[in-house]
Amino acid sequence: MVGSVGGAGAAGLATALMKEKTAVQDVEVSLVKKAQDIEKAKGESALKLIDSASGVAGLGHIDVHA
Repeated sequence: MVGSVGGAGAAGLATALMKEKTAVQDVEVSLVKKAQDIEKAKGESALKLIDSASGVAGLGHIDVHA
């Protein structure tokens, strides 16, 4: 199919395909970064929860009894 396109058209088509692939990769990278941000926030929340619970049982201990 590319062979049937003229020289300038083939280069333009290749450029367009590369730009589209780059755009898709940019979206994928953004999604991964957002997922990492969410996991980081979850970890920070868990640490805050553990810190708030540690005052109940004493320093460095978590009371596991209800």
